[in-house]
Amino acid sequence: MLSHHAALKLAPQASRSRVTPALRDLLERDAVCREIVQYLMRHNEAADTARGIAEWWINRDVPSTRQALLRLQECGVVQSYIVQGDTFVYAYTKRAVLRQSLARCLPELVAPPAAKEL
Repeated sequence: MLSHHAALKLAPQASRSRVTPALRDLLERDAVCREIVQYLMRHNEAADTARGIAEWWINRDVPSTRQALLRLQECGVVQSYIVQGDTFVYAYTKRAVLRQSLARCLPELVAPPAAKEL
């Protein structure tokens, strides 16, 4: 587990604990952010570098994945851990309230338009 490794340090993060309108808007308009959150919701103990997330989790390019991770970190959805020098590992927030809020919010954001109208 990441928190037990002496070389890992928790990077600063936002203090929000629920899905804000800004986070909802981010997930609606940013497919890379949405794909990362969807992966983390299915694999909530997963952690990896931006490169690993891009190549193994969501099959995207590294620069757009890194930017999405920074936006999600600002919203408190992911936490980053310094592992060596300027290398970070990203993981899903441990905040239960935010995880529950995302679980309620995300399905309606990714539902097909016809399903949203019902």
